[in-house]
Amino acid sequence: MSRLMPAWKHACLLVAGTLVVTGCGSESASSGAAVIRSQGSALQQGADLLITELRAPDAARPGESFTVTAKVCNTGTQPASPQQGPNLLQVYLSTTPTQQAPAPGAPPSPQQMTVGELDVGMVPPQQCVTHTLTAHAMPPMGGALPGAFYLGASIDPWQSVTELDETNNGFVRGVMGVGQAPDLVVTEVKAPPDVRLNASFVADVRVCNVGTAPSSPTEAAVVISTQATLDAPASGPIPPTQARVGQALVPSLDAGRCVRVRTQASAQRPPDAISSTQPLYVGAIVDPSTSVPELREDNNTRVAGRLGVGDGPDLVVTDVTGPTTFQPGPMGPLSVTVCNVGFDRAPEVRADVLLSTLPTLPPTGHTPDPATALTAAYFDAPGLDAGRCVTLSAQGYGIAPTSWQPNTPLYLGARVEEPRFVPELRVDNNNTFVKGLVGFGNGPDLVVRSLKAAANVAPGTHFPVEATVCNVGTADLGSPARLQLALSSQSAVVFPAPPEPFDSRTQVPVGSADVPVLPAGQCKTLTVDAMANPPQDARPRQPLFLGAVIDSNRTQTELREDNNVLTQGLVGTGPEADLVITDVKAPANLRDGQSFTASYTVCNVGLSPASSAGVALYLSVDAAPLAVDPADPMRPIPGYMFQGRSILNTALTPGQCTTQSGTFHALRPMELGPLPLSSTLNLSAVVDGAPDQRTDNNGFAVGPVGVGNGPDLVVTELQGPASARPNAPFTSSVRVCNVGTQPSPGTSQVAVYLGTGTTLPAPMAQPSLDATVALVGTVSVPSLGEGACVTQSLTGPATLPAQATPLRPLYLGAVVDPGASLTELREDNNTFVAGLMGVGDAPDLVVTGLTFPDTVAPMDPFTATARLCNTGTEASSIVPMMFVVSTEANVTLPAPGTPFPSLSQYMAGMANAPSIPAGQCQDAPVTLHADRPWNAPVDAPLYLSAVVDPFQGQLDLRRDNNVSPGRRIGVGTGPDLIITSLTGPINTLPGPVDLGVTVCNLGSQAVSGPRVTLHLLTKPSLSQPSPNAPVPPEDFMGEATLPPVAARACVTSTVSAFAPGAGFPGTQTFFLGASVDRMQQVPEVREDNNTFVGSRIGVGFAPDIVITAMGGPAQVQPWAPMQVPVTVCNQGTTPAPPHAVDLLLSTVATLPASAVQGEPVESPTLSRLGSVQVPPLAAGECVSVEGSVNAVPPQAAQPGAALYLGASAKLYDPELRKDNNGFVRGTLVVSNTP
Repeated sequence: MSRLMPAWKHACLLVAGTLVVTGCGSESASSGAAVIRSQGSALQQGADLLITELRAPDAARPGESFTVTAKVCNTGTQPASPQQGPNLLQVYLSTTPTQQAPAPGAPPSPQQMTVGELDVGMVPPQQCVTHTLTAHAMPPMGGALPGAFYLGASIDPWQSVTELDETNNGFVRGVMGVGQAPDLVVTEVKAPPDVRLNASFVADVRVCNVGTAPSSPTEAAVVISTQATLDAPASGPIPPTQARVGQALVPSLDAGRCVRVRTQASAQRPPDAISSTQPLYVGAIVDPSTSVPELREDNNTRVAGRLGVGDGPDLVVTDVTGPTTFQPGPMGPLSVTVCNVGFDRAPEVRADVLLSTLPTLPPTGHTPDPATALTAAYFDAPGLDAGRCVTLSAQGYGIAPTSWQPNTPLYLGARVEEPRFVPELRVDNNNTFVKGLVGFGNGPDLVVRSLKAAANVAPGTHFPVEATVCNVGTADLGSPARLQLALSSQSAVVFPAPPEPFDSRTQVPVGSADVPVLPAGQCKTLTVDAMANPPQDARPRQPLFLGAVIDSNRTQTELREDNNVLTQGLVGTGPEADLVITDVKAPANLRDGQSFTASYTVCNVGLSPASSAGVALYLSVDAAPLAVDPADPMRPIPGYMFQGRSILNTALTPGQCTTQSGTFHALRPMELGPLPLSSTLNLSAVVDGAPDQRTDNNGFAVGPVGVGNGPDLVVTELQGPASARPNAPFTSSVRVCNVGTQPSPGTSQVAVYLGTGTTLPAPMAQPSLDATVALVGTVSVPSLGEGACVTQSLTGPATLPAQATPLRPLYLGAVVDPGASLTELREDNNTFVAGLMGVGDAPDLVVTGLTFPDTVAPMDPFTATARLCNTGTEASSIVPMMFVVSTEANVTLPAPGTPFPSLSQYMAGMANAPSIPAGQCQDAPVTLHADRPWNAPVDAPLYLSAVVDPFQGQLDLRRDNNVSPGRRIGVGTGPDLIITSLTGPINTLPGPVDLGVTVCNLGSQAVSGPRVTLHLLTKPSLSQPSPNAPVPPEDFMGEATLPPVAARACVTSTVSAFAPGAGFPGTQTFFLGASVDRMQQVPEVREDNNTFVGSRIGVGFAPDIVITAMGGPAQVQPWAPMQVPVTVCNQGTTPAPPHAVDLLLSTVATLPASAVQGEPVESPTLSRLGSVQVPPLAAGECVSVEGSVNAVPPQAAQPGAALYLGASAKLYDPELRKDNNGFVRGTLVVSNTP
């Protein structure tokens, strides 16, 4: 008997992508996701299929194949098994947003074309399956090309599955372009939240070509509109609802490419904006003149959001902090940060923090509905100046809304009220802020805090993963929890709802471990043995995402189940080299069209040597580094201006790094029009290697730089006293430098402030009163040349800001050019905050040092010495001092009335801190007895700290410095082996070499014959080796058994080692390393301190030129001739050819990296005086040569300032070491004054 055709088959229901159901599928990261159910069918038995997600490209060429990913869910109670035939998934393209499943054998509709289908098979009840199929871009017969069509799909169109509901089997994703044409879209618009009427502002617009062909150059218009949506561009006049306020050139874009462009806009109101309080919106239109034929013209606009235009305050919440989990009742301190992003002072600040069951908060001025939200704390402040932020704190009290369900999280958020009596620039939802989810109740809450693994692993091999798991809940974890590691070909590791298996075609488990009992607030770091097995769908050599799930077997009841998954990042799975950039140092400002020098550090984190590579620099509006095509790394990319490429002159073995310098050429991106002088661009770097190497991690974001011709004054250093009496004078010194590209014209000012916060007001031509800061004084800054610096002293009163809290420390800071009278390349770097300073009439006791044995036996007495200083303004009284053993490196003082020490701390002893006069220090020895805290895990590291006045019985200028930083201490009865010294030759040939090693036993038991392993390292770090893991052959220098070491004694031995071959040219510089008891055969109190890294050593057949001495006069007149003798030695293993030594004069005491490496580049701070020739040198030979040069001061030299005489050996042949070619003799007075 044939089944009835459901009504939707003929009614053509509109299902334009609105059917979105969450919680049923392998892609949900929440372990507590609710199982989806079909409404109206909860009590019926049967299957019910629907499509919840459809993914496909934005466009395709006619006839071209493309990939469609569909998520099909069975929300019923029975398996969705076809009675006959396949359980078919069909994909369609249509000319209308309504689609219907074609009947079997029916002729195709002129409005719809089936472009792909797949049998999804049986779908279990309450589960989802994700399938990928290949479709072909075939337009319907009634559709014209190029054009836009609706992409949709239907599940079980032939009704092979008996379902509870046959009307919900269709899904329309949206519009897809088909044809050979571009398709430009605006994906992002960035503008300030508020701007004054008629004032200029900088706007960034990101444009992408999601079409199938390159686009020709066009424009992007920045628009201020009275409407929250923008119409598609059309010919004719601009609508009165819009004001075109800026325009940027959009270059030609290949299909799939994006560019971020920048323009200077002017804030204008649209003609229809008849009221100053009318809401306005900012957005952008790409190709507003419709000059580019596109697949679609309906997607060329984007609205970023509201924009305030005019004068007035505008308060926004930028942050909320509080506990991660808490129990009902007092929840500890809460804080809210409120900023005034408007242009007038807000006369008051009133805010509250809420706990909500919903991800949105009720608007300000509305009382929260107790069913969904309740207030946890109220805040208020007397006012807030324009451009300033304030962080307010209060004790919170947590009560759950009445609709809250146990073991579900709540949203923590805040609102700031509109100030009374003064209208805000914007009155919309920018007054509310939701921080995220928090746990509520009594129970544990496990999270994976971090994962650490090698950047690359070989497929099928074991690799260690260091995982840190924390219990951020309110109760202890009473039984072990399973930690499961996974590798995924997708961007996130998922924790599927049961009974769906953990592994899938895109994700595979690779290792697991049990996390033991974990007290509330504690963390556990453990090493998990993982196996690098790629998922089934992973491509060969594809980097995979490493992630972990805690409580993967769901044996724990937690406050939150949505935060058990962490995806850390990518791990490479190929055998090749993998070059990454770890650091770039470049000038803060670049002169457009001129060359500049930058240094960069490149490391090989792969598994094979890298023999050739280069580093390229780019300037762009976009802060993200460029993704370069490895097959064509030099191809121009729109939006990224190529600054040049520097070739690495050395090969890198796995794990090795090199720091080198290169010369580049500063050029602005061509599409940038005129911009204000202070508009910064972003500098990024890309390293390129062999085409088959991993490329996802080749980019490095250097940061913003100024580009142009102009000065740029910055404060680089500010020093002041630790404390001062209110209104009493104190002296500070401030150092100002010009890091711009031109001298600063005339004199300027630098102002020193005391403030209540960590930020200072930016320079302003007409600054308003600011109650959060108090001016100490100003001092003039002379005209500074490019790269020049000056240090000025300033004496002023310690005035308290109007909003200062008595006996609460203030921040000492400085602002250069506070009145914005100087036009600079950058205006965002004029402020500097040095740190906290106590202001008041009170003492301030600080423990500045704490010495004690590294390892002690439980409860055995030992002596510790605390260095106590009173940095306050009054003599201190006798107060208690507590010594605490803790699992935390930084112990925090408990709130008043809270038990101290806690269960994770052990009080090793107490003593009375003596009375100390203001400004004086004193050593206080004390006898202590240490033991492990009661709930400290057996292998948890321990720290010893000193706490002054733990019960806060003395009036103190500062409470934030009463606890000394914790230092590691071992507590146990066994031995504790450490290496304290490792010596060897500066350079050696491959082969036998003698090394000196000193091993000490800090423990209380003797060790007979400890075993030492010697390593040859490519970087100055050696992690604790795994007991069963072999040392890589290229790192292994040998092992030796040392004589017995008594308790608390040392032994020094000479050990015969073997230096492996140097390998590729340029890889001869290494570090000596050693580990004791690598196999962990000796049970020790501590196992984390068994490694040691010694000095550098060169291994191979090459010279090594160093400068060992330098003479010359102590004083000379500017430009006068002088004789400078230099002693040069070859401490390498082969003769050195003739070479030159450059003589240098610098304004700073350290030479730049280029000079240290023998490639000095002149700069405003460095003057090249000349050179002297050095004859050939045999290995071990030294020679003294003398050069005659003139004392030419560097461009940045200031009259009377100290200059430094130095030298750099320039040997272009390979050397064993390139890090020791520079030398600084010391100061040279260059002056006409005797």
